[in-house]
Amino acid sequence: MATITLHNFNVWYGQQHALRNIQLTLPAHQITAIIGPSGCGKSTLLKSMNRLLDLQPHVRTSRRLLLDDEDIYAPGVDVAAVRTRIGMLAQKPFPLPLSIYDNVAYGPRIHALHPTHQLDSVVQAHLTDVRLWDEVKDRLHSPAHRLSGGQQQRLCLARALSAQPEVLLCDESTASLDPISARGIEDLLASLRSAYTLVMVTHDLDQARRIADYVVFLWLGEVIEHGPAAAFFPAPQHSLSRDYLARKIG
Repeated sequence: MATITLHNFNVWYGQQHALRNIQLTLPAHQITAIIGPSGCGKSTLLKSMNRLLDLQPHVRTSRRLLLDDEDIYAPGVDVAAVRTRIGMLAQKPFPLPLSIYDNVAYGPRIHALHPTHQLDSVVQAHLTDVRLWDEVKDRLHSPAHRLSGGQQQRLCLARALSAQPEVLLCDESTASLDPISARGIEDLLASLRSAYTLVMVTHDLDQARRIADYVVFLWLGEVIEHGPAAAFFPAPQHSLSRDYLARKIG
């Protein structure tokens, strides 16, 4: 099902209590938008979901974070396996210093997901899924860094999906793109909700309104409200619509 559940989850950076007693279940096969002002813990919450926090010094966590019924912070958990199940699309495109083809083939190769003779069809399928195949099919062995910013982000999305994750985390994944490219990524993410559980951090409330099914509102490391997107955006008399949502807090 790929449901993420946090039970009184806490994160500290040294003495700083960054996330406080997060009690939350994110629905499977929906797009969850995490919103809130800068510094409220949005990216920390996102990175806790695939244990990228482990890469930072002096970070402590407490209580449980479950992917379905498995606590990904339990002793002995294979962190590499967690990061395979829970992929990430970053704010800025970061294609590997390889060809377009090898970027997409990277995950299937290192995880031995497909026989070598199937890689051509796998690469084509994922590039087609992100609507990039027709633009690059004649230059698959060209360096990926020669692509435009929007193309690079679609390539990074194809690379993330090629590892066959169950969950895809998106950390302001359209923030560095022009409006047309950003809308294209939004459309792609919306089309993936039936196959993946998607969790996105965004400062763009219009974006959350357009594509989110579920919304989590963070403030100073605490969950203030969460629920279906329809409860956040429909009526001006709603408290968040009247106050927070009326102001685009950066």
